[in-house]
This record gives sequence, structure tokens and C-alpha cells, in this order.
Amino acid sequence: MRKAEFVGLGSSQKTHLFMLAAYCLLAIAAVLGLWIRSGSGWQEIAKAGAVFIPVSLLPAILYHDSKQYDKRNAALTLPWIFMLVVVIPPLAILSVRFEFSLRDSVFASMDRTLGFNVPAIATWISAHPFLRAISDRSYNLLFLLLPAAMFLPPLIGKREASETFIVANTAALLISFPTFTLLPAIGPWVNSTFPGNEAQQACQATIVALHSGSTTAAVAGVVCFPSFHTIWALLSARSLWSLRWLRLAAALVAGAVVVSTVTTGWHYVVDVLAAFLVTAASLWIARWVVMPTPSVSFASSQFPSDVVPQ
Repeated sequence: MRKAEFVGLGSSQKTHLFMLAAYCLLAIAAVLGLWIRSGSGWQEIAKAGAVFIPVSLLPAILYHDSKQYDKRNAALTLPWIFMLVVVIPPLAILSVRFEFSLRDSVFASMDRTLGFNVPAIATWISAHPFLRAISDRSYNLLFLLLPAAMFLPPLIGKREASETFIVANTAALLISFPTFTLLPAIGPWVNSTFPGNEAQQACQATIVALHSGSTTAAVAGVVCFPSFHTIWALLSARSLWSLRWLRLAAALVAGAVVVSTVTTGWHYVVDVLAAFLVTAASLWIARWVVMPTPSVSFASSQFPSDVVPQ
């Protein structure tokens, strides 16, 4: 009888230990804070996650069976991605539920100090239908860029890109949660000459309702500072950079998304600047977690000589 072969995670072990520790912290906060206190539809997301998380293990199982262990480790980031998607909405609601004073006036003042007036920029863009269409579509491009970054590198087997993406996203959430909890805001259209579009008005209504104790308000754009639209665009471009045929497109789309966060009036400039700092810190943490320890050889220490991944 052929002896069953066990091949460890190698340098990926640090990634999964980091994710386990981080997710335990995030999940405890989400469950304890919101399971009883809040509705807002996030439980439906959790139910969907309970279905998709086990299914997301299938690519890793297939890679393992074919002895492509490095690609298996890349695919093992998929369950963490689904788990993070499940935990983000309740954490966003929880942050609003603390009901700290809104800081829109502070962020608007900081923008003016830097020489920017987002309501004026958004009003000018809105007055030109062609530019407004480009701006709105650029903002929505994140919903193509982000799924591509979430799924393509893990499915193709790009381990470093996949692990960096999930670790950096988790680190960004851990860094930002205290910030957007203590310094909540609605957006540049509040108390300005720019009235905001329908979606922005809905976002404002959501934040106001959650501040008032609502358990039915939908989860919609409740995080202003820092801009997660910017964080996700930058981290997505970093992840897709591992695919040569997508590098230019990913960089251009990410750039368009970042610019549109201001031109659409969704974010203050300081939101975007803070997002760059959070992204840089998150990527530094991810590099420390994902990169192999110099004294440990991934291939020789973890894989039998006849099954070293190519």
C-alpha cells in the first residue's frame, strides 16, 4: 500500500497563522458587537459565506492532488477572502454604532488647508455630462478590479501575490477600524454647495439611521476616512501586477478609481492621502508576513526531494 504523502505549508505557514489570529480578533468583535444588536442584512452575507467558504477549498484540493504545492498554497487564500468579506459589513456597522461625533467639518477644513475644495470639483465635473459619465464609471470600475484581484492570482497559482493581497487587506482593516470608528464622517457633499447624487444621499441616510439605532438600515458606504475605495484599488493593482498581461490595465484602472473618489465627490482628499499611508503600512506588514524566513529554505525544508514544486 502506498503511504499517504503529507506536504506542509512551508513559508506560507506564517501567512495562515497571521490570518487565523487576525480573523479571530475581527470575528469576535463582529459577533459580540452585532449578532444581537443589529440587522442590516449582514447575516445574509454570513449565510452565503457559510456555503461558499467550503466550496472555495476545491482549487487547493485539486492543486494538492496534482502535487502543485506552491499553487495549492496560493489557492488556500480563497477561504480567507470569503471570510473577510463576511466580517467587513458587521464591523462597518459596529463602527457607526459607537456614535462618535461626525467629523466632516474637520476633514473639509483639512482639505482647504491643503488647497482642495472637493464640493467645487464635484460640482464642476457634474456640470459637464461627458466628464461626469467618465468619473462615475471610473469609480464603479473597482467592482471589476477588486474581484479580479481576489480570484485570479489564487486560481492561477500566484502564491506571493495572493498571500500579499489577503494579508495586506486584513492589515488595512485592522489599522483602519479604530480610525473610521473614532473619526466617522459622511462625505464632502454634507453642508456644502454640492448636493450629492442619489447614492450619496442614500449613504447619508444609512449613517444617520445607524447613528439613531436603526437595525434595518442597509450596509452602504459607511466608511469615509480612510478611503477604502482607494485602498482596495491600490492593493488590487499590486496583486494583479503579478500577471504580466494585466499590469498596464490594472494600473490604469486603479489610477482612474483613485482620482474618481474625489471627482465624484465621494471622498475628501485627506481620505485618499490617509488611504495611501494605510496601504503602504499594510504592504510592509504583508511583506514581513509573506516573505520566507532567510534561514529557512521553502523547498528543501518542507518538500520531499521528488515533489519540490516547479
